[in-house]
Amino acid sequence: MTGVRLLIGRKFLSAIGSCIGVMIIYFILEPSGFVIFIAMYLLPILLFYGLPSSILSDWITKELNGIIRGISAFVIHLFLAALFVIVPILLFSQWERELLVSDVRSLLDNFFFITAILSSFLFWFIDEFLRCNKTKRKWHVFKERFGDLRI
Repeated sequence: MTGVRLLIGRKFLSAIGSCIGVMIIYFILEPSGFVIFIAMYLLPILLFYGLPSSILSDWITKELNGIIRGISAFVIHLFLAALFVIVPILLFSQWERELLVSDVRSLLDNFFFITAILSSFLFWFIDEFLRCNKTKRKWHVFKERFGDLRI
């Protein structure tokens, strides 16, 4: 049971970290209050779609090791993030469907697609960083020093 709690905790930290990372990147690009508006909608999406997607990615790549597992997890994260934007476009808009099929550049100009890919990349990166053995050792030292921190 503690393994599941650690997995969920790591994924939760990855979701919050990627939301903060996207906020910082967008704030550097365009410093305005709109960044908080983006984060207000991004965090629930990361928690309710990104977290299960990342758990699915871990489940799919559990038999793999090393860099092959990392690259496979990266591709799965990006694929599911792209799917999150492409499926609604294809389902709900005939005009966008024609545009999407004829011109891939229109998708690369889509703000939601860029945000999904960016947050997915940050989610994967933070999750892999927290998964690393050196990070685990430092986390245990932190826990021993400051006790059992609970939220």
